[in-house]
Formats: sequence, C-alpha cells, structure tokens
Amino acid sequence: MAVVGLSPDPNGTWLNQVYLQAPINAGFKGPVYPVNRKGGQIGKLRVYPSLRDVPGPVDYVVSCVPAQQTLGLIEDCADTSVKVVQLYTAGFAEMGQSEEIELQNRLLEIAQRGAVRLIGPNCMGVYCPSSGMSFSPDFPREPGNIGFLCQSGGNAIYLIRSAGARGLRFSKGISFGNACDVNECDILEYLTDDTDTKVIAAYIEGTSDGRRLANVLAKAAAAKPVVIYKGGYTEAGRRAAASHTGAMAGSEAVWDGVIRQAGAIRVSSVEEIADMLVALQSVRQPRGLNTCVVGVGGGASVVATDELEKAGLRLPPIPASVQERMQQIIPPAGGMLRNPIDAFPLTRLILYRKTAGGGQSAGVARGDKGWGDFISLIEEWPDIDLVVFQFAFDIPPIPAGNWVAATIEPTLAAVKMCRLPSVVVFHSIVTDASWQASRRMQEICLREGIPFFLSLRGAAQSIMRMVQTGESWAGGKQA
Repeated sequence: MAVVGLSPDPNGTWLNQVYLQAPINAGFKGPVYPVNRKGGQIGKLRVYPSLRDVPGPVDYVVSCVPAQQTLGLIEDCADTSVKVVQLYTAGFAEMGQSEEIELQNRLLEIAQRGAVRLIGPNCMGVYCPSSGMSFSPDFPREPGNIGFLCQSGGNAIYLIRSAGARGLRFSKGISFGNACDVNECDILEYLTDDTDTKVIAAYIEGTSDGRRLANVLAKAAAAKPVVIYKGGYTEAGRRAAASHTGAMAGSEAVWDGVIRQAGAIRVSSVEEIADMLVALQSVRQPRGLNTCVVGVGGGASVVATDELEKAGLRLPPIPASVQERMQQIIPPAGGMLRNPIDAFPLTRLILYRKTAGGGQSAGVARGDKGWGDFISLIEEWPDIDLVVFQFAFDIPPIPAGNWVAATIEPTLAAVKMCRLPSVVVFHSIVTDASWQASRRMQEICLREGIPFFLSLRGAAQSIMRMVQTGESWAGGKQA
C-alpha cells in the first residue's frame, strides 16, 4: 500500500492518522509507503518522492493529492502495475461544474487504459479488519459478518463506530464516493458472493444504472438480508446528494418500488441501519407480534406502548390467572399490571432487599419470589412472542448512579434468563450520571449477549421489519 500526498510536517497529522496509522494499528501485513515529492520522514517511515521511487511492488494506492495532480498520479500507477487507486481527493463531478466533471472523466479514461480500478473520488476507501485495512484508527480490529457499502465517507465512519459500540462487527466496509468506476452495483455483487458476509447494509445516494441496480439488489436480497438507507429522498435531499457525491438520486417512488420488489429492508436513517443490524444479528425471531412490555414508570410504559403499537406490534392484556399470580410478587400499589407492566414496586423491593442485606444482592433465580419468578410467569403466558424491557434513566426521582446497580443489573440477569425472545431498550437519558450508568449497562449487555436499543422507536421499527420480512441474523428467509 502507498499513500500519496501525506505531509511529513509533524503538524500535518490528521491524514497521517487516517491513512497511515490506521492500517498500521489494524495490523496491515504488507508494507505501507508514504509518498510526498518533498521526501523526508514520518515517524520511522521514509517518505518517497514519487510512486516510482518506492522500492517494492504496490497493489493499492490512496490518493491525498489535490485534484489537478491526480492525472499524473494515475499515469504513474498504470506504469507501476498498481491495481487499485482509492481517491480521498475531492473536487470532481460532485462540484457540478463542467471543468471538474471533465477532469473526473479524463481520470477514468487514463485508469481504464492502464487497467487500474478506481474507488471514489471523494471517499474514505476500504475497511477490512481481516486484512488490516482501515480508515480510522479507532475502528474495531475484530472481523465480523456485516458487509457495508456507503456512498458517504462520514456516514461510513459513523455507522462503523456506532454499530461497533453495540457489539457488531464488519467483514468489509467500503466508502465509494462519486463512484466513477467501482460503484454500488459492483460492491453489492461482491458482497453477495462473499462468504465472510452474512448481512449487507447500504447507504446509497444515487445510481447511474437503475436497471442493473434493481437486478443486483434482488439477487443480493434473495441470498442474505439487505438493509438500505436511500439518502436524499426529499427534493432538498436530492439536491444535497448531487452536491455531495454528484449522485443521480432519481424518483422517491421508483426507489421505494425497487427496494420493495427486491425484498430488501428499507430504513430512513443511519441510526435505523444500526438498529436493524442489531435486530438481525442478535434478536431471536419471534413467532408473532404479541409483545409484553416491562419497565419502570407509568408514563414511560405508556410511551413504550404507543411506539410499539404504532410500529405494528401488539400488546395483549395479561390473562387474569397470570395477573393474580403476579400480584403475589409485585405489590399493586405504585405499579401497573396490565401490559405494559410497570415493575417499579418490584425494583423497589429489590432495592430494599439489597439495603437490608448490607449492600449484597441475592441474585436472580427461579423461585426467588422476585425477578426469577416474575420471568417464569411471563413465560407461562401462552400468547406472548416477545418481551421488551425498557429503562427510562432520567424518569425515576432517584439519580441513576444511586439505583442502577440495585435495580437494572438484576433485571438484566432476568432478561438473560428469559426463554422468550427478549430485548432491552435504554432511553430518556439526559444527565451525565445517566449516560455513565447507561454505558455500564450496555457493557453488561455486550458481555452477556443481550440485544439492546437506544430508543423505543428504533427497537419497535427494527423488530417489526424483521418479523415482516422473516429475516434472521444467520441470513436467508425463516420458515
């Protein structure tokens, strides 16, 4: 790998971190050559004046030079048998000016003449943990099974970070920008055939070949779950997409029809991509839509009901026989035993037991007359397919840091015990103490393999889409 245009100036560290330090941190196994016509040194690495001066063969070049210098760079790449050039360089067709469009066309002509493939321009490039390719020094190093194609560099970084924080890992992530050569269809075809990729996620702003994209997308969605966020679906959004990557956004109705007919899962934000990936990767497929909601706070429970039912899930009433037995565990005063269930009296009881026991929790087990028995009763409820545990951090009157260990940690132990498909939602987080407590709870969920969401709406929509499409984390259709 060679990175052309890095500055040997110690103050010019931003691109050095992105394209030099990131692959080194990620364990890239081959040599990485910095190139700058001034020469010099970056850390322990010699900076070569030109690509032709690099002592060994180069397969992959990252271009950080100004747009007007890229024509000469591509000629050097062709003459030195470089296979792929990724252009971080911007200033081409996305500018919307005839001169920059012509420059991009000339760039492609030179590359095709020299059998060089182009990724970009105006993109971040390739993230592949198994081979140590990365464009951010904080990306996870462990490979996973999510393949991600993204027309935006910033959205690529954001999704990989946000999904990584929720325990998700990627096989490949490709930011492809203007797509003057390698485009969304090429990448979709590759990820469809890639055995390391079980789920595909995509952020696409437009396409130059709608018919091919429809065919490729249908093939991909037949092979594995495909989640798509079509950026620029409003009129102003289409104008923004054109100025961002020069994308031909097309009609919203046409895009919607193509995605639906292909059998892909359409979402409306980068956050929804992450939520959908959590559902596909971590949530066991419910048999149906009947849902039990358990949480703390009457108002939060009502909000949860609205969000889940608005998404299409159902909240049936608790059978009288189950409700009577629950009342033996949860005192009715201060709670709500209808579905949603406000379990505040139970958490208050757990807090009392912990205080009376000198700060020691008794743990969660069936027969404990607490969370263990409560979970057993939910499991005996014959009509329930899914359990949603919702935690509103800044609704209880006690600050999060004072009650979270005594209340939420036992609840998470109960979630882990539950035999029904279950998810956790952390929401209504506004104070610093609550954010810290939330991160602590998220770490427990990651350690214990408990799927969690950061909004009720995100949980409801993603689970409903999963049920509607019959997709599962393992890929393919569920019977």
